[in-house]
Parts: sequence; C-alpha cells; structure tokens
Amino acid sequence: MDAPINEDKKLKDLSEALENCALEIAESKKREEDLNQVNRGLVEAKAKYEAMLSNIGDGVIGVNDRGEIVYANSQATLLTGYPQDELLGKMLIHSPRLTDEKGNEIPHSENPIRNAFLGNSRISSRGYFYEKADGSKFPVAITATPVVLWGQVIGGVNVFRDITREWEVDRMKTEFISLASHQLRTPLSAMKWFSEMLIDGDVGNLTDEQKEMVGNIYESNERMIALVNSLLNISRIESGRIIIEPTPTALTELLGGVMSDLKQKIESKGHEIILDVSPLLPKVNIDAKLVRHVYLNLISNSIKYTPERGRIEIKIELKGNQVVSLVSDNGYGIPERQKDKVFSKFFRAENVVKIETDGTGLGLYLTRLIVLACGGKIWFESKEGEGTRFFFTLPISGSIKREGEVSIDS
Repeated sequence: MDAPINEDKKLKDLSEALENCALEIAESKKREEDLNQVNRGLVEAKAKYEAMLSNIGDGVIGVNDRGEIVYANSQATLLTGYPQDELLGKMLIHSPRLTDEKGNEIPHSENPIRNAFLGNSRISSRGYFYEKADGSKFPVAITATPVVLWGQVIGGVNVFRDITREWEVDRMKTEFISLASHQLRTPLSAMKWFSEMLIDGDVGNLTDEQKEMVGNIYESNERMIALVNSLLNISRIESGRIIIEPTPTALTELLGGVMSDLKQKIESKGHEIILDVSPLLPKVNIDAKLVRHVYLNLISNSIKYTPERGRIEIKIELKGNQVVSLVSDNGYGIPERQKDKVFSKFFRAENVVKIETDGTGLGLYLTRLIVLACGGKIWFESKEGEGTRFFFTLPISGSIKREGEVSIDS
C-alpha cells in the first residue's frame, strides 16, 4: 500500500510546484508589464521635457558636478553657433567664452555657474557677453542654478537669453540722456550767472522781497544743475566713456578736502563728526576725482538724513588686500521693505521724502557705479529710526586705468 501513497504525494507535490511556477510566471509577467509601463512613462516624460527644452526661446545648458556640459538644447546651439557635439564634455566656464563688452574674458571668480555651485544658490547676472563660434558676441542675461540632491550639488543648469534688443534700447536711452543733459547745461549756466548778477546788485539794488525771490530761483537752478550733472555722469559711466586715471593718492588728504567742502553743512546741523583713519594706510593708486565723489555723496547723505546734533563716523582701514571705508550715522535709517531698492535710480526712502524734500534719488546709484568701476564693492546696514552704515572697498593694488572720452563732472 506504500507505493500508491508515495505516487499520490509525488503527483500532489508536482501539481503544487506547477501551480507555484505558474503563479511566479504570472507575477513575473505582471512585473514586466509594470516595468514596461514605467519605462514607457519615463520615455514619454523624457521626450516631453526634451521637446519643451528644445523649443523654449532661452538657451539651456546642463552641467555635471565637475562643471562639464552634459546637455545643450537647440536654442543654446543656435545662439552660440556651436553644434551640440562641440559643447558636450567641455567645461562651461570655457565654452562658450564669457566676456565683457570689450571682449575681455570674465575671470573664473565672477562666472555665474561657478558661484552658483560654491554658494549653493541661484545666481542671476547681466552685463556679460557670450562669444559665438564665429568670434562675434552678443549680450546675455544668465540664470545659473545648482541641482542639489540630499544636500550635495550634483550638477547645474545655465539658462541664458539674448538681450541684444534690450541692450540697444538702454544704449539709445543713455545717449539720449547724455545729449539732452548737455543741451540743458548751457541755459542752466546762463540762469545761474544772471541770478548771481541780480543778487550781487550788478544791475541795480533789489528789495528784500526781490532778493528772496531771486534767491529761490538761484537755489532751484542749482538743484537742476546737480540733477543734470548726475544724469551726465551716469550716462558716461554706463556707456563706458568715463576716463579712469589712477594716481597714488593719500586718502587722508582726499577725505580732508571733502570734509572742508562740507564744513558749513555740518556746522549748520550741529553734527558730531568722528574721523578714524588708520595711520598705516599707504597711498592707493586710484582716480581721486571719482573716489572723492563717493566720499562726498555718502557723507552728504549722512549729514542730510540725520536730525540735528547727530553723530557721524567716518572710518578708513586696511583689511587684507582691501581698503575699507565706513560712513555711519544715527539718522532716519532705511525701511526694511525698501532696502533692495537703495541703489536703484531715482529711489528715495519713504520715511525721508517728506522730511527732506530736496533730492534726485541718483546719488547712491551713481556712487555704486563709481565704486564698481574702481574695482571695489559697496554695501550697507540700516535700521529704520536708528541709522545707516555704508561700507565700500577699494583694492590696495589700485584701480585699473581705462581710456575714455570724458571725466566725471567735466
């Protein structure tokens, strides 16, 4: 009787094995179908995103964590003139070549994708040019963004667009402002001259009321001249026509001249002035006329936007390879929500426009342009109601000489 039982058991085991095998095959097929479906989804998604990237108007270049180009959309190749196979595998900081308006290659330390990687943050830049395969160049607006996974930068995306049209419009606008300002200077100078003659009595004595009215005309004309000069200087720097002539300059003497010019304004408001200039400070190779304008504007603002009997500190010291200047006050300060507009054209903080109605809103914009042109940086700290601290640096190595057509305030 044992033999039939063993046969039945074998048949049963075989049947179960076949059933299990069938189940495994069915599950395997299901997994295969699922994988195929996922793959189809991935392929479709990849095709969709590639189509989107290929058809957008901006150039898109993808890089790996070493900065090597691993992707370039059709617009990137169209704008730069480089075929995709000439871009892939190249370092983005070298290809395509990033330059300034004159064709000088931008230093690695200023390259947007490099700084995006190092700072682990998005970097937006303007004022640069990409050099095409044929040697020509075009202005670009660049947004460089790192790709971060689990806290590590694994690559980046460099998006750029051709801003030739915007650049041309800005250039025409700058040229128009320059031309209009030049034309305004002649009648304004004549008005100033005639007003001075009237006030001095060169054409007869005036009554007190007449003197007051002519004095108002003179002051208004002076404000208009200051506005025109600011517009002229801005257009000169923006168009690259400003001359930079560095000479060895003692900042102590330069600051002394500025303080002498502002003495009357300081005394009229009764401010306490604290000067702290390092005795170890060497002469710096800078354009004294340009840097003087920076000190003059920052200190004038502190005098103007600090209530009577305020405290103003001016400090110059050497830090590493930079000369750092500080102009600090305990004045009105800058509202938190407006801090990002401080260096914009025509900006005046809302908390001071009613207190100090006189002002063009161009001073800090021009000051920033000058500091950057001299190879420095400028920034500030401020709290509304407590005061403002402006800092700017100048390289101890000095400013780079620049050929141009005109100097500031000429």
